[in-house]
Amino acid sequence: MKGAGLAPREDVTAETVANLYRRYGPIIYARCLQLLRDDAEAEDATQETFLRVHRHVQRVADEEDALRWIYRVATNYCFNELRNRKHRPAPVAELPERAAAVPADDQRIADRQVVLQLLERMPTKVKTAAWLYHADGFEQQEVARILGVSLRTVASRLALFSQKIEKLRAEARARAR
Repeated sequence: MKGAGLAPREDVTAETVANLYRRYGPIIYARCLQLLRDDAEAEDATQETFLRVHRHVQRVADEEDALRWIYRVATNYCFNELRNRKHRPAPVAELPERAAAVPADDQRIADRQVVLQLLERMPTKVKTAAWLYHADGFEQQEVARILGVSLRTVASRLALFSQKIEKLRAEARARAR
């Protein structure tokens, strides 16, 4: 082994990872910043990269391989983060004011306990939209803005929620007979 402070495979220590971090941390941070274009996310990605290095440092044969391997771990992690960003709602600066009164003629569900029981059976994306609309009283446009999706997406998720509720009601009526 060359002398960068990599310990023999059977004696991998936290000191080994600390030495790797001191030596390659700035390079890895720069790579993460280049890919993610956000300081905080690059710091998180660098930290996560070195946590993964700590778990798998025995895979590195020598100093020459260390940087290439750590660089690849960081790059893969950042690519995964970029891919996952598309599936997360974008943060909003402030939430809209809650609707003051829900019209009686609207088909909203007022009882939060009923909503909670119904939501247990729903996919996560449907749950979120249904909760914001039915329980919190947000308008569909507000739900779309909060979730970072289109109005059409919100409408289809709420329609799916209604379909599933109707199916559950039909099943309950059939059991009651």
